[in-house]
Amino acid sequence: MARRFTMLCLALICAFSLTAGAASASKTDVQTAKPDGSKHRELPSFKKPKHLDAADIYDAPGDIKLLLGTLQGIVNREQPRIYLIESQEEGKLTWLKDINVPYTLHQDYWEVFSAYRNEVKGMVVYDPQVPDTINVATTLAGLKNAVVASPELAVKLSKAPYKLKIVDDLRGKFNSRIDAYTWQYENLWKKTNHQMLIGLDPDTAIRIPSGMPESFVTITEEKQQIRDASNRNTYSLDLSTLLGKSSVYLRFDDAFTQDGWGPAVHEVRSRRMEKRSLTSLQEHRKKNNSCMIDKIPRLLKEKAATVSPIMAIILCMNSVHL
Repeated sequence: MARRFTMLCLALICAFSLTAGAASASKTDVQTAKPDGSKHRELPSFKKPKHLDAADIYDAPGDIKLLLGTLQGIVNREQPRIYLIESQEEGKLTWLKDINVPYTLHQDYWEVFSAYRNEVKGMVVYDPQVPDTINVATTLAGLKNAVVASPELAVKLSKAPYKLKIVDDLRGKFNSRIDAYTWQYENLWKKTNHQMLIGLDPDTAIRIPSGMPESFVTITEEKQQIRDASNRNTYSLDLSTLLGKSSVYLRFDDAFTQDGWGPAVHEVRSRRMEKRSLTSLQEHRKKNNSCMIDKIPRLLKEKAATVSPIMAIILCMNSVHL
């Protein structure tokens, strides 16, 4: 399946499960799935699913995806019962049908949340002013059998019919992402099993339309199917001949969509060649606590870019759809 690229950040995750899930909710606590003892298995093994409650969250807001993802992680610990549809590159139902397990497809994802609401003990509210608190919240949620909610969703979930209590509220607790991750390590590391570290991008990327719009032109592309990151490098791209329009957009795409190995972008820096001044998107992100990808169009206007690493980079010469 196509993979999303993520910015580098540390997360100690014990809430998320990327497997499937079930028909009716149990009223008893579900015990954490345990590894099978094999030294060659990173992920724990689960009981074979008997029925899946599938929720289509492809077009859902980011906070809904986070809420349902953490619910899935809690519910699926012992046996997969919730299946979330988050992509459609290979068809929304392709994998769901291939696993040959009976399922119920819910167009309203709140039906799935309501069915399993009793399996969680509350919610952890993250701080939108410090997006990296999402990673702290997911760790806390896994430890406390809770879901992660935005402040807006917390208002909804605290009322009937859900009546979830807030088990942790991270709003105003940290001044920066470093504060958040330092607290996470000092207070939560010893409580986790250290089986796996997962990096999650706490920001929300903008969905781009499928296919190649006419306004885009390919400026560099990987010609070989590389799967060992041997093409990881810093690439300098001169965009000077493409300037002059109202905006400049960069689009990072998968050069070989059939193999599921998408692009990975770790940092983008732009430079005004004539003034030799450097603008770092990482510094911009620290100051504004906003989505790095969302800011690329404005920061790359009348500038050149350095990108690392890349599968395919595509440029748009006007303010079209990212």
